[in-house]
Amino acid sequence: MKFFTLLGLVLLTLGSTQAQTDSLLLEFNGNWTLDNCIAYTAAKNLTLADQQIFVKQAENTHRLNKDSRYPTLNSSVSHNYNFGRSIDPFTNQYVTRSIQSNNFSLTSSVVLYNGNRIKNAILRAQNEVERAKLEEQAQRDEVLTNVADAFLQVILAENQIQTLKVVNKSTKTQLEQAKKLYEAGSTNQRQYLNLKAQDARDQMNLQTAQSTLQLAYLRLKQLMQLEIDDFEIVHPSIEDIALSSAWSKDGIVNNAMSRLSSIKWAEAQVRSAEISIDISKSAFYPRLSLFGNVNTLYSETRLERFNFQKSTSPIGYVEATNQPVVTEFTTYETRVSAFGQQLNDNFGQTVGLSVSIPIFNGNQARSGVRDAEYNAMLRRNNLERIKLQVEADIVQAYTQYENAVAELRSAEVNEQAQKENYEFVQKSANAGVATTADMILALNAWGQAQNDLNNARFKLLYAQITLHFYNTGEITLTPN
Repeated sequence: MKFFTLLGLVLLTLGSTQAQTDSLLLEFNGNWTLDNCIAYTAAKNLTLADQQIFVKQAENTHRLNKDSRYPTLNSSVSHNYNFGRSIDPFTNQYVTRSIQSNNFSLTSSVVLYNGNRIKNAILRAQNEVERAKLEEQAQRDEVLTNVADAFLQVILAENQIQTLKVVNKSTKTQLEQAKKLYEAGSTNQRQYLNLKAQDARDQMNLQTAQSTLQLAYLRLKQLMQLEIDDFEIVHPSIEDIALSSAWSKDGIVNNAMSRLSSIKWAEAQVRSAEISIDISKSAFYPRLSLFGNVNTLYSETRLERFNFQKSTSPIGYVEATNQPVVTEFTTYETRVSAFGQQLNDNFGQTVGLSVSIPIFNGNQARSGVRDAEYNAMLRRNNLERIKLQVEADIVQAYTQYENAVAELRSAEVNEQAQKENYEFVQKSANAGVATTADMILALNAWGQAQNDLNNARFKLLYAQITLHFYNTGEITLTPN
């Protein structure tokens, strides 16, 4: 029954999830911003759906533990056939005949004291509900940050394609001019072929970038578990990235320690482990229970007498007078006692207290306490490990942010310088002072500078999104 209940819950969750994702597809209508990608993933992702089921399981366990405080009440009914030699349930004597009988019983019991085991079990189950919710949120954060990372990789790939197209456009312009000059006899074939080779390299670079973009889209769709072919993100501009001046490394660390779901989840694990120690210690204490029972039975061997008749019969004579000596006899008929009458006559009640005092059980209770204490130690170590890892990640992200700021400023200066250099070499080539090779080198340098600038912008945006997440718990393309 428990399996089918859980199966029904899974099917219900999957059904509601499918309906929700279909509704989101209609709502978004191809407008795949980062927020919409995150919203769709949160509704569709099977890992997150599993976590929701785990939360419901924890809530069910919590209800079960709360209900264990109440008395139990159980009934039993039996209908019996005995053949051959058996014990008469009324006379407790062996008889050789078939007997048909019924037994009815109603039993109740309640635990009055067991070392606060029930109380602590309820506390642990309540904490497990909170832990399951925090684990769901931690999984959600991990899944959605992966989606954000994949989304940014698509942006980076698209920016690289745009940069390569700008470079190739300039190459094609120069190639057309060189072709006209070559056909007119104003330039040599070598300059024309160099530009033609550069155009081929540009096309090869574009094809590589297109493949990178396809893989980036594939990863994003796989993370979103999105099964549509016509999928294209809304490409936000990353050219104007505002630098945040309100961040401090220590402030972000403090905010993450008090807000991050993964840390709260680990803290909840520690609390559950500590409560488990108290539960294990309850094995050292007596168990006091109150119980009661009512029962009755029916048997076809229970007979009742009726139709009594008195009569006399001689049993001898007086020797001297020959006068008869008589005695009185009572005769009667028998029948099986009525069902209801037997239930009433055989109705019995029992009430009592039961005390179980542990004396020695092979050190199982002591070993259980030690295991619980060891588990609590491991949970505390895991909490400290997660805190250290989060702090290390934040320090690394903050360092990457500072480096990205410096790299962006250098990349902006370099891109502007390479652009001006290319424009100068282009004018020199048109004047016959510079060669086509010089112009190609300048064009490649400018293209590389543009790629470096886009990469620097991407690194800065990625670092800002990461730090903003640690600082606020939010994922957005416009962190501040």
